[in-house]
Amino acid sequence: MKDIFSTAGLETLRHFITPHTLIAFDLDGTLAPISPDPGNITVSNELQHELQMIMQYLPIAIITGRSRRDALRFFEITPNYLIGNHGAEGLPRWKQAEILFNELGQSWKMQLLHCLETSDAGVLLEDKGTSLSVHYRHAVNRDQTYHRLLHMIKNLTPTPRIVEGKCVINLVPFNAPHKGNALLELLHLAGMNSAIFMGDDETDEDIFALKQKHILSIRVGKSTTSQADWFIPEQNDLLKIVIEMRLHLQRTLSAKNQEM
Repeated sequence: MKDIFSTAGLETLRHFITPHTLIAFDLDGTLAPISPDPGNITVSNELQHELQMIMQYLPIAIITGRSRRDALRFFEITPNYLIGNHGAEGLPRWKQAEILFNELGQSWKMQLLHCLETSDAGVLLEDKGTSLSVHYRHAVNRDQTYHRLLHMIKNLTPTPRIVEGKCVINLVPFNAPHKGNALLELLHLAGMNSAIFMGDDETDEDIFALKQKHILSIRVGKSTTSQADWFIPEQNDLLKIVIEMRLHLQRTLSAKNQEM
């Protein structure tokens, strides 16, 4: 994993930005800093302004673990594509299957509520429709709570696909599309032949693991275990890289106009 702000990194980034590039982002921990209260994240006005400017030239996609409805609350702008629930919500081809995914989420929620005890204070079940998130950030003993929850989850019927995040265990139907599937389908829908994706944790590894030459993967924060090719050091560096993309787009278009 290499620093995208290095000379080689910026050259690679600029090479990927063409009129046929889809630019995609995760939300929590990427476009917005992680918050102890998941309902209180902020996507800065400056960042939203930069994204709006990029959308004049290229499509923007947000692929988040949140439900689409929840994610939209944090934006003044409307991205070209918004995919929720780790890829399980918002893809046209999977619209009918979302009904079944919702039913599975409800079943898992009821099973867990039956198993949870008063000693499990600090555990929050977040019903997101086509997936279920089990938060334990506020548990007194996070490690002990995590292992207890994992045991419960592995005994659910039917068994969910587990996507772990920062102090959260996400439960997704095994046959639902994941973030990697979502990005590939969006490339087809948008008529684009390459993509740049930025994400920050385990929930984004389904995209990082694609390892396809036409997809540039950038992780927020360096990691020795991630399959992303490049990284930015911290979340507050994201604005800098978005500005770099916007400036490169404008320089490229200006140069083309001068040639005409």
